[in-house]
Amino acid sequence: MRKDTILAKILSLPAGQKSADLFKRMKGFELLGTKEHPSDFSLIRAEYINTRIRLLALLFSVLTPLWIPVDFLILPDGTFLSMMLARICLSVSLLALWFRTSFTHSLRRARQRLIILMVIPSIFHLATQMILGDYLKDESLASYTFLPFLIIAIHCVFPLTLKEGALLAFLTIFALSVDEMIHGRFLTLQSLNTLWLLGVIMGIAVWAQLSQLHMQLKLFEKATTDSLTGLLNRRSFMHQAETELNRSERYARPLSIALLDLDHFKNVNDTHGHQAGDQVLIHFSGLLKEELRSTDLIGRFGGEEFIIVLPETPVHEAEKVLERILDNCRNQAVRYDGGVVNYTASAGLGELVSDIRSSLHAVDIALYQAKEQGRDRLQRVPEQNQPEMNTYNKL
Repeated sequence: MRKDTILAKILSLPAGQKSADLFKRMKGFELLGTKEHPSDFSLIRAEYINTRIRLLALLFSVLTPLWIPVDFLILPDGTFLSMMLARICLSVSLLALWFRTSFTHSLRRARQRLIILMVIPSIFHLATQMILGDYLKDESLASYTFLPFLIIAIHCVFPLTLKEGALLAFLTIFALSVDEMIHGRFLTLQSLNTLWLLGVIMGIAVWAQLSQLHMQLKLFEKATTDSLTGLLNRRSFMHQAETELNRSERYARPLSIALLDLDHFKNVNDTHGHQAGDQVLIHFSGLLKEELRSTDLIGRFGGEEFIIVLPETPVHEAEKVLERILDNCRNQAVRYDGGVVNYTASAGLGELVSDIRSSLHAVDIALYQAKEQGRDRLQRVPEQNQPEMNTYNKL
């Protein structure tokens, strides 16, 4: 599609949709929020965030009490015991956070613990300001005012979306500003200068968060998708299909599986060239994405073979979907290098039961039968053969 055509289509959209669609075409939509993130990636990111929370919590729970001897040497009389108690409370709180995040694999809980990680030292900072009070004007105690900048810098180590980073930044800066609000210094020149500096550092931290997230998304995409078609690769598909099968068995919901193969694909490569064959694969992949739901799994199984799993879909409903896909193959053609490439596909369809491998064996036999019967057709696994999937798994 030409760029001017794309731009014209975008400009014809409502204002709110324009910016969203434009940002999506710029390949940055996934950095805004988690809506576009695969569920597997969200779990991996949650585990990654929790691992760093644990590491930082343990590190600062150990380092914080080590400063107590320095407090004893430089703090004014009457403040040492209060500061020591505050440090011990901070250390114990961070140790509790380290322990509680040991086995967390939920993105929602990871976010909660990340907020706690930022709030705990912010409370300690507030306690420090109240304990030291006017003593902070002493230049020898200037190091006790640096904690807010350290807290902001910690944001850099987490891969967060723009929404997550902005919310965490607001909560952190608000928590760090409570002392200024209590003493009526929030809108003074010194307070505004500090907020400006914190905001600049926070902006850099958010940029670092987005950079990490972008890198992780790219690595995840390369590890789980086929580079040519953008569909799930075989390993990733099998993993997600296993998850869908477990869910189907748990809630007793129907689950269908189909194996599709492009007919005489070798002839396409021999006649039109391998680049034309690649365009056919890309075209067929796009066709599958258009016809199937976002909740359906689509994978490139190898070469010209594709595999799909349709959750919450009985076989007779899946058959209608597959017939529509095969019809579109017959009626559409791929234009390449001034020529036209026509192609068709065959499919084997059955119910996904017992386990992935035995179900694949059954639909593979059905696909072979469809090709034996002349190709360009759909063959269902006979109902009486469905129990054989379980038998095959036990062999």
